[in-house]
Amino acid sequence: MIRPAVESALAVARSGLTADPVVPPPPALRPYLGFAKQTPQSLRAIARVVDGDDDFRSRVAGSVDEAKVGRAGWLWLTRPEGWDGELEALESESEARSADEQDARAERAATRKLAASQAALRRSETEAEAHRTELEAARAELATERALRTTAEARLVALEAEVTDLAAARADAIRNLKRVEARLVDRSTEVNTLRARNRALEADAVAAATSPEDKASDRRRGARDDARTTPPAAGSSSSRPPGSTPRTRPPAVAAEARPTPDRAAIAAELARAAEGAAAVADGLAALARLLDAPPAAGGPAPDLGPGPEAGAVAGSVPARRVPLVLPGGMFDDSPEAAEHLLRSPGVTLIVDGYNVTMTGWPELAAGEQRRRLVTALQGLAARTTTRSEVVFDGADVDPQLVPTAGRQLVRVRFSPPGVEADDVVLDLVEGLPAATPLVVASSDKRVREGAKRLGANLLHARQLLDLLRR
Repeated sequence: MIRPAVESALAVARSGLTADPVVPPPPALRPYLGFAKQTPQSLRAIARVVDGDDDFRSRVAGSVDEAKVGRAGWLWLTRPEGWDGELEALESESEARSADEQDARAERAATRKLAASQAALRRSETEAEAHRTELEAARAELATERALRTTAEARLVALEAEVTDLAAARADAIRNLKRVEARLVDRSTEVNTLRARNRALEADAVAAATSPEDKASDRRRGARDDARTTPPAAGSSSSRPPGSTPRTRPPAVAAEARPTPDRAAIAAELARAAEGAAAVADGLAALARLLDAPPAAGGPAPDLGPGPEAGAVAGSVPARRVPLVLPGGMFDDSPEAAEHLLRSPGVTLIVDGYNVTMTGWPELAAGEQRRRLVTALQGLAARTTTRSEVVFDGADVDPQLVPTAGRQLVRVRFSPPGVEADDVVLDLVEGLPAATPLVVASSDKRVREGAKRLGANLLHARQLLDLLRR
């Protein structure tokens, strides 16, 4: 409460130092005159100095009034009668007021803290509610996922059972296919037998249709031949006795006695057999494509051969080539797949010549490229007995630059003027019999698409080169 009075005393002491003449302050105040800001401890020390120096306190009281230092400070400086009681009462009242103010400040602080706590509680409750909502949603989603998983597991079990049934059905179908293939072989054998018999019957019919004059002439010619070649009996001369009849062989009448065959009936039966064989072959090809089954171990169906009987089948469908099937787990672009295909019975390899050589030896001249490729194919033929057809562009190539294929397993062709080798390759694929498995080696898109459409297996140029270099 007396702080204003103490600060006024300090100001009076400083002003005395600048007065003229100088009024010196109490010596105990000199250490505090240089302080820019006083602490509570320094103010208490200054109050003790002023309290013990009546002259200086009176000088301070003369330079201030009650309004400036307050009632408590004025009582402390002037010290009228009973000042200490009144000062104590003022201090008690000030302490009570300070306590009230402190309590109010504490209450306000507590109120602020309570409001902040309540706001934090509301936020926590809101977040907790949001978390509860998320938790419920997560639980619902988990229940849905569990239900879907249960459904999926049940579906998986059903699919596994279905796959097992399909595998068993596929095995049965393959067994049936092999039985049908065996029947087809038997039927083809019967057809070939019928054709041979038909040819024999036709020969007999031609023999039976010979005129009687020709037969008599033949018999006389035969008698003369017998007379010239039959030796005389022992003890007889080389000439016949006069009036004797020369011995002749009895004419063969077996052919005349054989009845003339019904050629129309034979042709009809042969046509019916060929039609059945063609239908069975088409069915086998469709089954092989559906089941991804390899051809039967016996190789392709026997070639029925051309003939008027086969062409006479009304509405017959031309046979279609079926690609060879690789074993399971073998990649179709690997050298192993190439070797498997080229070791298949009866297979023919058709090579797009320059497409392969430009991949393997692009730095060499054209003639050296051809020599390298044909020599490598001859080595492959020696290992696999595979027949190869190599097609190069250009008709004006010196034959001396093309090596001769040993045992005719490697044949070299050149495209005619104005015709690309691609067209020759596709014509070969289309022209060879459908029963002949074909493998076309080329990286040309047009050649590959056309050969695939015609039922041939495909090799990339790099794939064939890898196989040739083994």
